[in-house]
Amino acid sequence: MSEAAWWRHLRGDPGRFLLDESEPGVVWRAQVELLGRPHDSPAAVRAREQARRTGLAAGVLEGQEPPGYWGSPGGYGVRWGGTAWRVSALAQLGADPEDPRVERGAATLLESLQPRDGGFSPARGKIPSSCFTAEVCAALARFGFAHQPRVREAMAWLASRPVQDGGWSCPDLRHLVGGSCPIAAVAVLRLVGELPESERRRATQLSSRAASYLTEHDLFARGGAPRGWLAFSWPNLGRTDLIDALAALALAERPGDASVTASLPLVIAGQDETGRWRQHAGSPYGEPVGVPGRWVTLRALVAISRYGETVPAITAE
Repeated sequence: MSEAAWWRHLRGDPGRFLLDESEPGVVWRAQVELLGRPHDSPAAVRAREQARRTGLAAGVLEGQEPPGYWGSPGGYGVRWGGTAWRVSALAQLGADPEDPRVERGAATLLESLQPRDGGFSPARGKIPSSCFTAEVCAALARFGFAHQPRVREAMAWLASRPVQDGGWSCPDLRHLVGGSCPIAAVAVLRLVGELPESERRRATQLSSRAASYLTEHDLFARGGAPRGWLAFSWPNLGRTDLIDALAALALAERPGDASVTASLPLVIAGQDETGRWRQHAGSPYGEPVGVPGRWVTLRALVAISRYGETVPAITAE
């Protein structure tokens, strides 16, 4: 990995760890999101195609029924085995968008989602959820469905939701911090980050609202944080954390303000002596808890590479 100004924040070189072919999804996303390689570069294409056969994304695909769903067609929101969560996990774990199984899964999910217009709910009869809607739309956008009418309607629904403490309300009261849902705000930023560049301007309202909610709360670096905010993990399904928020801000191309640079040292301090971050919290389909995580490390480096040049080096002990 080439050295840059933000490299001074690292206690070691995680390059070999990240680019290990045992987790090709990480290799693909590191090539694109961290090293700036084009999606069609030979190394990126090779890793993306290898993710069909090896790594965490390949494991998520196991058990898929031929029509494209997991479990039962009507149980798309069953935690954590339903189609919605599987497709979201595939998107977060670097599954190949051109894999026919991935395409079938995303198409089947889109057809299954309820209600039929506006936001989505995890099950029939439940009210639509902002965080669930944003997470699902982010996954569908990753797999090329951003232009589908139901995705566009869901994005318009998110934009039209009443403002609660700067963000979005949530039917799951466990998610709320001061009346709003941090999971929804971070998932909205993930969604915007997955849109084609030509589409991002149309999502400026969503992006600005989500970013403003997080920065106005100082990314919860000064207290009042959601549960698990400093327990880093990936994939993040129905949860979020500080690394997730900063990486989502970076990939949505949001500028860093004082609250971003003030919270980044909390991430930098979480690395081990080799420049890697551990998987702190259990996550469906994720890496084992307590060991250095390739995905968590990649997400941390994406945030540091975007915002770290304005933060003084703090890694020396």
